[in-house]
Amino acid sequence: MLKRESPLHIFNHHSLTKINDITIQELQHTTKINLRGSLNNNNFISNVGKVFNDVLPSKANTFVKFKSLCIIWLGPNEWLITEKNEKNKIILLEKLQKAVGSSEASVTNISENRTVIQISGTKIFTLLAKFLTLDFDKCFAKPTNVAQTLFVKVPVLLVRTYEAMQVPTLDIYVNRSQANYVYKLLVDGAVNLDF
Repeated sequence: MLKRESPLHIFNHHSLTKINDITIQELQHTTKINLRGSLNNNNFISNVGKVFNDVLPSKANTFVKFKSLCIIWLGPNEWLITEKNEKNKIILLEKLQKAVGSSEASVTNISENRTVIQISGTKIFTLLAKFLTLDFDKCFAKPTNVAQTLFVKVPVLLVRTYEAMQVPTLDIYVNRSQANYVYKLLVDGAVNLDF
C-alpha cells in the first residue's frame, strides 16, 4: 500500500520554518470539499444551510466560519469548504451529499488536489508584495476576506485567518503540483526580506 504524503512532505518542507520573524508551514491533509449549486435554488440553500447551521456566503471573496469549518466563496455558484480536523471528512461529505440530493448541485472531495501553506508575521504583506499585485489593505480589510489571485503565475487563494490586533496570518491554498515552487519562493523571499 502506498504511503500518503502531503505535497511538501516529499520535499522535506512540511515542518514549521521561521525566517526573519516570518513563519511558514504546510497545514497537512486538511479536508477540502468543492460545493456547487445555485443561490436561486431555495431547496439547495435550505438543505445545505441545515448542515452548517448557517447560510452560504453570497458576497464575493468572503467566508463564514462555523466551529472548525470554513466556507469560502469562490464564485456565484461555487464554494470551498475546509475542515482542519480530517477525521470529520467522511461525515461531512455524507451530510452534504444527502443535503444536495437530486438537485442540480455537486459535492466533490478535492482534499488531495491542493495544499495549504500558512504564513504568519508582521511583514508577510511585504513578502507577498514580491510575488503578487494586490491591494492588501482593501482585500483584507475585514476578518472574513479572501483573495483569488496569481502568485507569480500560479493561481492561489489567500484566506485571512487573524483578527484585529493579532499577528497577520494567511492561509495560501495552492495546487499540489505547484506547492513546492510557491514554498521555495516564500522561503527565498523571507531570507532576502529587507526590514
